[in-house]
Amino acid sequence: MRDAATRRYTTTAIVVHWVMAGVVFGQFAFGWLMQQIPKSPPGMRADAFNFHKSIGLCLLALVLFRLGWRLAHRPPPLPAMPAWQLRAAKANHIALYVALIVMPLAGYLGSVWSGYPVKWFGVTLPAWGSNIPALKSLMSSVHLATSFVLLSLVALHVAGALQHALRGDGVLARMTLPPPPARAPTTAARRPATRATGS
Repeated sequence: MRDAATRRYTTTAIVVHWVMAGVVFGQFAFGWLMQQIPKSPPGMRADAFNFHKSIGLCLLALVLFRLGWRLAHRPPPLPAMPAWQLRAAKANHIALYVALIVMPLAGYLGSVWSGYPVKWFGVTLPAWGSNIPALKSLMSSVHLATSFVLLSLVALHVAGALQHALRGDGVLARMTLPPPPARAPTTAARRPATRATGS
C-alpha cells in the first residue's frame, strides 16, 4: 500500500492539477466566446470580461500554489523510458508553468494599464497604474500570443498522456486518485458455516 502511494502525486497535487485543467479549458472557451458579445450595450460585455479576469487571477494563484507545492514535495518517479522522452516531458512541464504564469499576469497588467478599474468578482482592486496605451497594447499582445503557446503545450501534454495511457506504463496513474480501500469482510461473512445435525 505504501509503495503504491509513492508512485502517485500527493492528493493535494492531484486535485489542484485537475481543477487547473478544468479552469484552463473553461477560460479558453469563455475567452473566445466573450469576443462575440457586442460592445453596445456595454454592460454585458464588461461583466463578461471582468468575470474572465477574475477567474484568471484565481488561476494565477492556483498555479503559484501548485508550483510551490511541487517544489516542496518530490514528484513520484517515472517508469523507464527513453532519455529524449524524459527531456521532452521536463521541458513541456517547465513551459506550461511559464505560460500559465505569463498569460494571466499579462492579462492583469493589461487591465491595470487600460485606465479602467480592475475588479475581482465585483470587488475593485487597488489601482496602482495609469492609462498607458502602449503598455496596454503590449500586454494584450503577450496575453494573446501566450494563449496560442499554452494551447499548443496543452495539446502536447494531452497527447503524451494518451500515449502513456495506451501503453499502460503507469504514468497517467501517477496523477489519478487511488481507488478506495477494499472493505473488510463482515463478521458474519468470516464465520464458517456450521453443519446441520439431525436430532
